Amino acid sequence: MSYDLVIRNAALALGSDEGVDISVSKGVIRSIGISEAAGTLEVDAQGALVTPGGVDPHCHMAQISSTGVPTADDINSGTVSAVNGGTTTVAAFAVQHRGDEVRDVAAAMIARVASEAVTDVALHMILTELGSTIDDDLEWLIDHGITSLKIFTTYDRLRLAPEAVIGAIAAAGKSDMQVMIHAEHDGMITDGRAQAIPAGLRDARGHQMSHTRQAERAGVAEALAIGEYADVPIYLVHVSTSGSLDEIRSARSRGVRVTVETCPHYLWLDESLLAGDLPSTAAFMSSPPLRGAHDRAALWAGLADGDIDIVASDHAPYRMDGGKLPDGADTVFTGVANGMPGVEMRMPLMMSAVAEGRLSLNRVLELCCSNPAESLGIAPNKGRLEVGSDADLVIWDVGSEREVRHSALHDQVDYTPYEGVPVMAWPDTVIYRGRVVGPDPVPGSGRFLKRTVA
Repeated sequence: MSYDLVIRNAALALGSDEGVDISVSKGVIRSIGISEAAGTLEVDAQGALVTPGGVDPHCHMAQISSTGVPTADDINSGTVSAVNGGTTTVAAFAVQHRGDEVRDVAAAMIARVASEAVTDVALHMILTELGSTIDDDLEWLIDHGITSLKIFTTYDRLRLAPEAVIGAIAAAGKSDMQVMIHAEHDGMITDGRAQAIPAGLRDARGHQMSHTRQAERAGVAEALAIGEYADVPIYLVHVSTSGSLDEIRSARSRGVRVTVETCPHYLWLDESLLAGDLPSTAAFMSSPPLRGAHDRAALWAGLADGDIDIVASDHAPYRMDGGKLPDGADTVFTGVANGMPGVEMRMPLMMSAVAEGRLSLNRVLELCCSNPAESLGIAPNKGRLEVGSDADLVIWDVGSEREVRHSALHDQVDYTPYEGVPVMAWPDTVIYRGRVVGPDPVPGSGRFLKRTVA
C-alpha cells in the first residue's frame, strides 16, 4: 500500500522522543504510527512538533466596517495570511447591510469564497434587520450551508434594533442556528461619546471613555439574560474583562448555555498603547478596547480553567493609510475603523504560550483547533489530528525566539499590532488537505465549508 503523503518522524507532544509517521490519502489522515508504506511525497519532520491546522471562527474579510470602510483583506489575501500562520480553516462573514436581502449577500460571499480562498472557509451571517421573511431566510441559509448568525448590540450601521434582538435570537434558536453576539451596551457607549467629544477627548481616550468595562459587562449580562429568556445557546465574541467573566460564571451556574471567546490582542497588548494622539494609537483601537493587567490576568486564568472556550483572532484588517485614519491627523476617534489584523499571528502567539509554559499544548489545541471546530459544527473533520480527519497539519519550529515583523507577514494591512513582540513558535510547514502549501497558493484552491445544523 502507498499513500499520497507520509510525514515521517513527527512529534505529537512537546519533548517527545518517539518519531511518528502520519500517512495521508485523498486529503484525509489514514494512519498515525510507524508506517512501512511509502508516500508519493514524503516530508521528514525531523522530530518537530506536528499539530492540527488552526481553526479561526472569527475573521472579517471582504467586509465593510461600521464606518463604511472596506477591509484591506479580501477572501484571497485573508486566507493566504491565515495559512501562513498555521490556520487552515477560517470563518468569515456575509453582512446584511440595511436594505440588503439576506440571500443576495450570502450567495455573493459563497461565490467569492469559491473563487478566492486558499483555505477552507465557513460563513456566518451578520443580521442587521429582522424582516417578515426571517424564517424563510434562515431556512435558505441553512440549506446553503450557513448555520450561524451574528448580532451587534452597538454600531449604527450594524446593530440590530433592540426590539428585534429577541425575535432574531428566538428565530435562530428555532432553526438550531448558532447565535454570535457582539455584546456592548449601546446606551452607555452613546453617553460616553456625548461626554468625550465636548471634553476635547477626540483620540483613543474618547474611545475608551465610550467603550468602558462597564459597557461590556452590561452588554454581556443582557445577552446572557436574553439567551436564558429565549432558552437559546449564545456565543459571546471577544470577551475582554474580568467583570464579563463574572457575569458568565454566574449565568452558567443558572444553566445558561454560552460559548465564550477571547482574542490574542486582549492577552498580549496593554491599554497603555492607547495613550497618545490618534496617528500613534489608532493601530491599537478595537471594540472592546484593550484592557489592563488585571483583566489580562483574569483572561489567562479563564483560558486555563475553562471559563473561556475559544481563542479567535477577530481579524479586522484596516490600513493606517485608509480606514484607521480617514482624515489623517484630523481624524476623530468616532471615525476610526476599529479592529486589528491578527489571523496570521493567532497560532504563533498561542503556541508560544505553550513554549513559555503558560498553557499546556492540549489546552491550546482545544482553544484554537478542536473547540472552534466543534462550535462551527465541522468536527471531527477539522481541528483534530486523528485517523479520518482532514489532513490539515502544521509542522512547528518551537523554541527559537524571533521578533514579529510585519514585513514577514502576508496580509494587505500596513502594520501589525505585534511588531517587535517575541514569539517562541512559528509554522515551518503547513499542509492543507494533504497538500504542502507553497509560497503562492492558487486562488480558489480552498473550499467553502457547507455546514449543517446539529
